[in-house]
Amino acid sequence: MSKLKALILGLLLLVPIFVFIFIYIFGEHHFKLRGYFPQTDDKGAVLYTEAGDTLFKTVPAFHFTDQSNKSFSQQDLEGKIYIVNFFSSDCEDMCRKMSSQLVRTQEAYQNNPIVQFVSITTKPDLDSASVLWAYAAKFDADTTRWHFLTGNRNEIYSLAQQGFEIPLQKTGGPDGFIHTDKFILVDKEQKVRGIYEGTKIAETDRMVLEINVLLDEYSKSK
Repeated sequence: MSKLKALILGLLLLVPIFVFIFIYIFGEHHFKLRGYFPQTDDKGAVLYTEAGDTLFKTVPAFHFTDQSNKSFSQQDLEGKIYIVNFFSSDCEDMCRKMSSQLVRTQEAYQNNPIVQFVSITTKPDLDSASVLWAYAAKFDADTTRWHFLTGNRNEIYSLAQQGFEIPLQKTGGPDGFIHTDKFILVDKEQKVRGIYEGTKIAETDRMVLEINVLLDEYSKSK
């Protein structure tokens, strides 16, 4: 092999190394979660910013009562990201599976107070503050970060259906209580960034992964 060919071959072999070094030094591995529920106009067309980014709906303000019989509102979650689920204390199967998955998630972020949890009852006539307190104790919930809420039934249903776009599903009986297996991830700007099947371990693991992605987004925006 001539010296010229050897030189060319050597340079070709070095190119990927230089590219890797360039990406390592100047590049940035950055993942971003998708948004949910775009804003639309009266004709149903999606709205965009001047820069061409999709505008997304924000979760409407809410004001309920927590397991300590204290007022709790969206303002108490300012600067936090949080996972929302709707449940009732007498739901023996699905809700308890979901609460068990939230226990796992709570443990994953036990040293990170930015991550909060909000469980809202769909049976406020049944689930008083004292009932919610007992339910929280069954799951060793850290109630400084995991909030169990009750309140006006119509306001709860409006939040579920209009704020989180959860359909009303009848569970039997005339009242048609909301019955959903969804976990919903909300960011600091009150926008939905993830929806998961709360009874499945794999879906909870995906939620934990995407919480980390969201936390990473905020750390890189500082």
